[in-house]
Amino acid sequence: MRALLIMLATLTLVACAAPKKEISEAERQQQAVQWAISEEVKLRLVASDCAQLDGILEAAANYAVRDWHVRNGELIQSADEHFTYHMSMFNNGNWEGATAMSQQMVYAAVQRAEQAARQMIPAESSDKRSVCLKTLDQYKQGGFDLVKINQAMAAQLGDLKSNRSLKDEKLRLQQAVVKKAPRSGRSLYVVEKFWAKKGCERGAVSVLVAKWPDEIYQGSCKNESVVIACKWGNCKELK
Repeated sequence: MRALLIMLATLTLVACAAPKKEISEAERQQQAVQWAISEEVKLRLVASDCAQLDGILEAAANYAVRDWHVRNGELIQSADEHFTYHMSMFNNGNWEGATAMSQQMVYAAVQRAEQAARQMIPAESSDKRSVCLKTLDQYKQGGFDLVKINQAMAAQLGDLKSNRSLKDEKLRLQQAVVKKAPRSGRSLYVVEKFWAKKGCERGAVSVLVAKWPDEIYQGSCKNESVVIACKWGNCKELK
């Protein structure tokens, strides 16, 4: 037993002494990009949840989303442009590979956003309306701006925004994406998860509009036609 404890202690010391792996600049940028998109989706999830309570909260949610985007929209757009550019470069022109990777990234961002949104607006809250009013007001007043939440991540996004040397190249790339990329939206994994919750057959979804961040999907479920609209990976059924 004593020998086992000594061995565990030795392993612990070695692990603590081992140098931490340095994160490359590209990895830091990708972390910032995924974080930014996740924060955008979280805002929309919170707004959508609160807007269902009554008309006053619906208006408050719309104002919160609008004002937040006035202050943070350029950083979000910069993050998305950077992501599109590097996904295509990493996949060396393989559009199917780039699309698959972007779908995985969006899905991961949405998963994280859903968890954070549930913590902000707990479903079991005894006074959900008050929680919503307070949270939406914080969004409207700038309390949840990207630079307020995480200065380091926001600085990474700012560096991407200020890097104008790739501007024309990114524009050409985005035009190429529209022409060459397969008609498969980035939110496909999110939609398939939504589809499964409805008890529908997986894989029975087709994309109608794939102009990220706006996407529209359609499918047949239980003999009914279902249309799902997505914005920045936040998807909901159109009634």
